[in-house]
Amino acid sequence: MSRNTKRSRVMLVLVAVVMATAALAAAPTVPASLPYQGLLLDGLGAPRTGSVDLTVRVFDAVIGGALVYKQSFPAVSLADGVFSVQLGPVGEASDAPSNPLTTDLAIALGGDAGPTAPSRFLEVTVGSDGATMRTQILSSAYALRATSAATADTATTAQTANDVATVDGVDSAFVSQLFQYFSADGSSPPNDDPSEGLGDTDGDGRANFIDSDNDNDTLTDGNELAQGSDINLVSPRVTSFSPTQIYFDFTQTVTVQGSGFQPGVAVELGTQTPTPTSLTPTSFQIAVGPQPPSLVAVKVTNPNGQTHTAANLFQFNSVLTHTIALSANRTTLAARPGTIEVVLGGNQEYGVGVGASSEFPFASAGYIGAIGMTFDPSGKVAGLRCRDNVTSCAVEIRVDSDGDGDLADEVSIPIEVAIGGGNATLMAANLATDPSGRWVAGYVRRTFGPEVIVSHDRNGDGDFADGNEIVTIDSGMGNTSAVPADLAIDGTGRVAYVYYRSIGTTIRVAYDRSGDGDFFDTVGGNPESAILTTLTPSCIGATFDGAGHLNVVYGNPAGNGGTTLARDGNGDGDFADAGELVAISSGAASTACDVAYRPGQPLAVLYNAGSTALHLALDNNADGDFADGGEDQLLNANGGAEAVLTLNGVDRALVSTTSSIVIDATD
Repeated sequence: MSRNTKRSRVMLVLVAVVMATAALAAAPTVPASLPYQGLLLDGLGAPRTGSVDLTVRVFDAVIGGALVYKQSFPAVSLADGVFSVQLGPVGEASDAPSNPLTTDLAIALGGDAGPTAPSRFLEVTVGSDGATMRTQILSSAYALRATSAATADTATTAQTANDVATVDGVDSAFVSQLFQYFSADGSSPPNDDPSEGLGDTDGDGRANFIDSDNDNDTLTDGNELAQGSDINLVSPRVTSFSPTQIYFDFTQTVTVQGSGFQPGVAVELGTQTPTPTSLTPTSFQIAVGPQPPSLVAVKVTNPNGQTHTAANLFQFNSVLTHTIALSANRTTLAARPGTIEVVLGGNQEYGVGVGASSEFPFASAGYIGAIGMTFDPSGKVAGLRCRDNVTSCAVEIRVDSDGDGDLADEVSIPIEVAIGGGNATLMAANLATDPSGRWVAGYVRRTFGPEVIVSHDRNGDGDFADGNEIVTIDSGMGNTSAVPADLAIDGTGRVAYVYYRSIGTTIRVAYDRSGDGDFFDTVGGNPESAILTTLTPSCIGATFDGAGHLNVVYGNPAGNGGTTLARDGNGDGDFADAGELVAISSGAASTACDVAYRPGQPLAVLYNAGSTALHLALDNNADGDFADGGEDQLLNANGGAEAVLTLNGVDRALVSTTSSIVIDATD
């Protein structure tokens, strides 16, 4: 089809513009924008389909003349060949060689409302098919006047389109039908629906029938009709929650996001009717819970009666889901004291909040790139990593000082400025604070060979540059990539680090019992660094109990099976005395284990059996075993191969598995 043929098949109609101010008696102000519609036919006279690129130009003559305005509309949808666009209020500044152009439609059309005004002509280009014939923009585009009037002062205003014989040569009855059957705002209801009309509900200067959002509540009229709302009343809309789930027997503040929220908005969430606080048009907060585990709907109702119900967006749950990619033996978990909020460190990313709901990247150098996560004494998120410096990496701590959960914008607290070598990485990373709030980091760094490091800001000056603040415990680790390790700190600030040493296949315990910062003394006849047992563990966890004694849990390898807890019950630095090795489980090899203690809560041990049947063992009566009634609980029949444990210091044990946070009462 030739370009001329396509041009001859384009019907362009100024529909909504003609009718917009039909009853005005005086010359109106030039509109800031104009709706514009047309009909595109193919070479056989059938309506075109799909979408087209349109360019609209305004000239001051029907042929030739000067270009005064240009506006482009990419990918305009066609409905039975009909397109609708909104001209203005701003166009393009250039259309070489016509440069510059006014970008203001009202200026470009200036004066066209009067009978002596300069003429303006519209020209439309459809894709690359060339321009259509120009159509004059007449004064009737702004106010319909009797054609016999000699001047504006003596003109009689037409009351309807039918009072005028023709509009730009088009029979007025045809114009009336266009107004009736074409939607000037591109959405339901039609122009002549009583709820549209010539009014301007939101006062934006556009009559309702050319305004696709009459009440300016961000919902199109068609959308509001579909949901049963009044297009002339602001309707509320809920789009999301933060967090999206909470623990079922807790009360927690939840932020609701959306639009159209008005003062006095009422809320129903599940079985509760909480009162909104911190209300804005786009968000508010509510305190909800406890409620039984379930997926619930929220209903919001504005004082004007408009309402919205959001189903299946919020959940009361006993198991909170997460998507943090855990990494065997290199996952860390901590609870914000007194809450069920956690920070979960996985494979170069971490999640924070209830269910680790807010997720952030935390890149750590190397092909392993372990990270360690915790909360500082004030409850701020903190992380340990080895920041990549291309040819080396820098071991650093970052603290979320601005409280947004994200460590990317925080200042580094350097530990080691540069670990050299192409294999520079951390194979294990643990971070904590001592009772005085001073940073302690335990990690296995790898340059050309793995080394076990404990870094402790012993004098609290904010650096690690003083004596015995960075100590190499072991440098004969062997070339291994799986290094189970855990950090523990007693009530006086003495540090213990428990780790696996592949050369000799031993679990080693380094405990600074003398408190001088190193791990090389002999106290009470026992060395500060010693072998706990000879085997290759599947997992390791360490903590101090209420008596200040070190407890170490480890998973026995296949063949031996089960989980063992080593308790230094008399505090002599070894685990060789009677009753100091406790079999927590036997049989299938445990692939996940951990141990935790907080004052006021029982010693807790996490273990599984053969990658499933996740258990929490609690020494409720503090008798040193876990054999009494109710002390061994099944948490999850399919717990997964990786799991870690923390206590919140009040009444909850929190366990992270590969996909969920399990919350359990410890009473």
